[in-house]
This record gives sequence, C-alpha cells and structure tokens, in this order.
Amino acid sequence: MAIIDHWQEKHSRKPGKGRLILYIFLFALVLFLMLKADTFVQGFSSIFFSPDSASITEENHP
Repeated sequence: MAIIDHWQEKHSRKPGKGRLILYIFLFALVLFLMLKADTFVQGFSSIFFSPDSASITEENHP
C-alpha cells in the first residue's frame, strides 16, 4: 500500500460547509475591521488620551 493511500484511508475527508462558512465569516470580519479602523482608533484615543493632552502636544510640536 502506498503512503498516500494509507494517509487517505486514515484521514478521510468529511464533506461539510462549516469550515467554509467560518472562513467567509472571518474574511468579512477582516474587511469590516479594515473599513472601520479609523473609527476604532478615534474611540481608543478618546478613551485613553484626554483632549487637553492632544492640544499640549500640538503646542510643543508645531
């Protein structure tokens, strides 16, 4: 028996669309995050950096 036949016998493919649906979902999630990245960055910045600290850095670095 050839190695490939032995491998296919032990690890037969099970047809299913679960993995395909998962990959499509992950692809859509990545696209969504890429398109909304600026919104996430603005939200993150508003949470962790106060507005007056941004004006201070602008005054120091024209």
